Amino acid sequence: MKKFIAGMFGGGDTSIKRVIAFLGFLFIAVTMILNLYTSAQPSKDLIDSLETIVLVCIGGNVVEKFLGKKSEESK
Repeated sequence: MKKFIAGMFGGGDTSIKRVIAFLGFLFIAVTMILNLYTSAQPSKDLIDSLETIVLVCIGGNVVEKFLGKKSEESK
């Protein structure tokens, strides 16, 4: 797991979208786990907005990866 995370952020091509998506995912996961053991409910608006940010970052990263390959092949 440590090698996977280090490889994801290493290699010189670290994207801010990748970092934001990973941190957002961790935040959502921790919030949901804490919600199982406590009676405190996180704000629905907070979870919805964070989910949107994570999905946009992951989608942007995927689009960038595929469009980057096509532009390199055309050169």
